[in-house]
Amino acid sequence: MPALPGEAGMKMEKPESQAAANEQKPGAEEMKKPTDTQKADASQTKPAAPKPTPPPKNPQMVVTELQRAALLRAVYSERQLYEVMVDFWENHFSIFANKDADRYLLTSFDRDTIRPFAFGRFRDLLGATAHSPAMLFYLDNWRSSVARPYPATKDKPAGIDGGLNENYARELMELHTMGVDGGYTQKDVQEVARCFSGWTIQKPNEEGLFLYRPGLHDKGEKIVLGHRILAGGGIADGERVLDILATHPSTAHFIALKLARRFISDEPPQSVIDRAAKVFLKTDGSIRETLRAIITAPEFFSRLAYRTKIRSPFEYVVAAMRALNAETDADAAVPGWIARMGQPLFGRITPDGYPDRAEQWLSAGAMLARFNFANALGTNGIKGTRIDPARWLGNADLNDPRAIADRLTSLLLAGDVSPQTLEAMDKIAGKDPARTDELSELKGVNYSGALVTQKTTSTLPPYVAQLITMVIGSPEFQRR
Repeated sequence: MPALPGEAGMKMEKPESQAAANEQKPGAEEMKKPTDTQKADASQTKPAAPKPTPPPKNPQMVVTELQRAALLRAVYSERQLYEVMVDFWENHFSIFANKDADRYLLTSFDRDTIRPFAFGRFRDLLGATAHSPAMLFYLDNWRSSVARPYPATKDKPAGIDGGLNENYARELMELHTMGVDGGYTQKDVQEVARCFSGWTIQKPNEEGLFLYRPGLHDKGEKIVLGHRILAGGGIADGERVLDILATHPSTAHFIALKLARRFISDEPPQSVIDRAAKVFLKTDGSIRETLRAIITAPEFFSRLAYRTKIRSPFEYVVAAMRALNAETDADAAVPGWIARMGQPLFGRITPDGYPDRAEQWLSAGAMLARFNFANALGTNGIKGTRIDPARWLGNADLNDPRAIADRLTSLLLAGDVSPQTLEAMDKIAGKDPARTDELSELKGVNYSGALVTQKTTSTLPPYVAQLITMVIGSPEFQRR
């Protein structure tokens, strides 16, 4: 056993190698200094503190990614009714994406506020939107507080900090629940604003978390729609308001009306609205059961409701891509087309959402934009989006334009074509396929390599692109 440093009375002989090692031992001061190896080991055992995520150089990038996600889900999801309902509620609880911090907060609104509750209880969905930082910021409730007087100082005169903001309270009743004719008064708006004072956001430009500040809340008694809310309730005042509104008959009627308008017609039958409103109240605001009452109603299947609804630009673009089995990465060009048709995604400046009526979408400029989109889609002229007609034309004779026209109308319009559309298609189908000089800018359309996931060698006659454009741009395809 080798001798330990400092031990006396031990005269054991040291091996030559051990003696040499002892001669090379550093002094006490040197032993205190870490070697390069020790420094390297220490750097490996102590992980470096994580660096904070830098803010995006382009804030609009966040909104663009949210738009692309909405498009991709709508095009590829197998849960189509769910995606329709998400779109419905995001328009009902509309938020303008480009209002300052909402550029960052809206993604959480989509993911955490709307999607989990799209088929649940309306009260739960309403509560989620009331707590949403995106909604609190958009409608300015995060700044709403009880007025707090302060005395004069040597450098500053007396004044008042804070004050109530009625924006959220008004839109909560007018747009989110009871409707403009729901029976509330301006006094109710003021009382609701008092109930939601102190509902704010922690660091809206950073974490963006919901926060209730008791010191900013109006602690007095309130009366909302005839209901007395006792003093000192704190955050429960706002929750009580949400309970009152979610179970109000005017709310049941307003939600039933908007759902029936979305799924049946611009002017849905009163019988359907009344029936759905009763189900809403009976099932404690079940969105699923209210919707079931609408889509199983006889009026839903009536001839008067058949193809009466005009597709919104978003629905039109998605329907065209699904009908043509398109492959897309939802590049910025696609939201750009939707915006040109009049519906920039998450771009409604006012909180009322896009109107769900035909006149909103039937201007001459919007219809021209739709036809131009149909042409761009049919000729693979949209960046990041491709179609391959050979995949769904099957064994149709490519030398027979009329057979191709019949195939397209059968696939895309279920054979239900107006005389005007048939006449326009006959003009295309009646051309000699060999005379490509008559087909102007559409000649030479080549679909080779059109798909991302499957290599193709589809070189089709130019009139195919013309027929696709005509069908997708037809009045029949504009309707659902």
